[in-house]
Amino acid sequence: MSIASRSESLDQDVLARADARLRDVATLPFSPAGFGLLKACIVVYITELVGESIEVSKRHKADTVSPAHVERAAEYLVSSTPRGIYRYLGMAGGVFLGAGLSNIFAVTVSGQYSGLGIAISIASGIAGAFLIALHIARD
Repeated sequence: MSIASRSESLDQDVLARADARLRDVATLPFSPAGFGLLKACIVVYITELVGESIEVSKRHKADTVSPAHVERAAEYLVSSTPRGIYRYLGMAGGVFLGAGLSNIFAVTVSGQYSGLGIAISIASGIAGAFLIALHIARD
């Protein structure tokens, strides 16, 4: 039996167990549509967690998936998606801040002031600082 087919059968087994457990959960705070969406999100998360756990164990050249592999996969799935966006925003902020500051220093050293150039440099620096602060706040 190949790893892919074992993974698919494992997915089906885990999903069947999760579905059985969800039948016992009180749906009171959820609307029917909300509970349906919750179940769909749980199915997606379980499928991704099983797949990522197997990938982590493969990266460590392990024969089986250990609890440490599942924990690492869960951490990766929880932290990778939204934080990745803020990481890129932080990098872009660093570029904007660096460009704004370097332009202000270049204008100061050369002594050639232009109102529009200074305004663009300051706006770039402020936007960059904001994006860096957003990245730091979300991390």
